[in-house]
Amino acid sequence: TYEVATACALALGADKLICIIDGPILDENGRLISFLPLQEADMLIRQRVKQSEIAAKYVKAVGEEDLTCIGHDDTSSVVHSLQNGKAFNSIRNPTFQNGVGFDNGNGLWSGEQGFAIGGQERLSRDNGYLSELAAAAFVCRGGVQRVHLLDGTIGGVLLLELFKRDGMGTMVASDLYEGARMAMVTDLAGIRQIILPLEESGTLVRRSDEELLKALDSFVVMEREGQIIACAALFPFFKDKCGEVACIAVSPDCRGQGQGDKLLGTLLNIYNFTVCAMFDTVILCYLLWCS
Repeated sequence: TYEVATACALALGADKLICIIDGPILDENGRLISFLPLQEADMLIRQRVKQSEIAAKYVKAVGEEDLTCIGHDDTSSVVHSLQNGKAFNSIRNPTFQNGVGFDNGNGLWSGEQGFAIGGQERLSRDNGYLSELAAAAFVCRGGVQRVHLLDGTIGGVLLLELFKRDGMGTMVASDLYEGARMAMVTDLAGIRQIILPLEESGTLVRRSDEELLKALDSFVVMEREGQIIACAALFPFFKDKCGEVACIAVSPDCRGQGQGDKLLGTLLNIYNFTVCAMFDTVILCYLLWCS
C-alpha cells in the first residue's frame, strides 16, 4: 500500500520512491508531464482541497503552510531581475487533463508513520492520480528527494525511466532538477549546441560566439540536471518603448514539453517587472523564427 511505501521511504531515508500506476499523467494538451517541483505538486493538491478528501487529508497531515510562500532556493523560482546568473522566483501554474492523480488516510507528518491513501476515491479515479501525487509530495516533504510516477502499461518503463536522461514518467522532486535562470558565460557552449541546428537550417540568424557573449545578459536558459535544454532572449528597445523576443530554441529531446512556453512566460515576467516601469506601453515583437 502507499501507507507502507511512504513509511518505509521515510524510515529508510530513501533517495527515491517509485510508484507504478495504470496510466500517464497528462497536461491539458494531452502531453506527458515529465517533471513537477515539490512546490507545484503541493500547490496542485491544495487547489483540490474542497473537491477531494485525499487533498484535505494531505493538508491535514502536512499542515496549512503553502510551500509556494516559503523562500526556497530552487530553480523553479524567479527573481524579477536582469542580473546575470540569478535564479528566478515565480511558481508556474500547470493545469491537468486527467487530474494528478491521498485518500481517506490518517498518516501523520511527524513520526515513523506513512501517509495512508486508499479507499473509494482512489479506486474511482474521480480525481485522476491525486493519490499518487499526494504520496509523492508527502515523502518529498519528509526528505525523499525524488519520486517517480511511472505508467505500468509501458514495457520496460522502470529501466527507461532510470537510464534515459528525461525518463519516461512524471518526476516529483524536492531537490534542484529543472528551472529557468539568466544565462551565464559558462552556458555559452550549451546555448550554441541548441541553436546551431536551427542556424544551419536557416531558422535562426547565425550568431558568432562574440555576438552571443555580447548579448548574453539578455538570454534566459532552461536548465535540467546541469544541462541547458532551452534558451531565449529578450532585447528591449528603450527609445522605441518596445522589445523583441528572439532566439527561442529547445533541445530536440525536450520538444513538446512546453519548454518554449515556460521560457516565454519567464521573459514576459522579467519584461513586466523591469521594463514596463519605464514604458508607457509595452509592445513585443515575436520574431521567433527570423531573429
